[in-house]
Amino acid sequence: MSEERDTGKRGRLFEDIFILVSILALWPVVLGWQGLVYEIALYAALGGLIYIFFRRMRRFREARQEMEE
Repeated sequence: MSEERDTGKRGRLFEDIFILVSILALWPVVLGWQGLVYEIALYAALGGLIYIFFRRMRRFREARQEMEE
């Protein structure tokens, strides 16, 4: 059970760091920079954020089911 918690904590830490990096990926757009690298970074950030969204929704559902039991 302890290993499971550590893995979960590391996963959430990775998600939080990725969210911060995704926010930083928006700055080239805000500054008006153009380029293929920035566009790829934006799409990668979008894909990662969608993945994180679904992971967190699944965890919330699991937590709600545990509370109902």
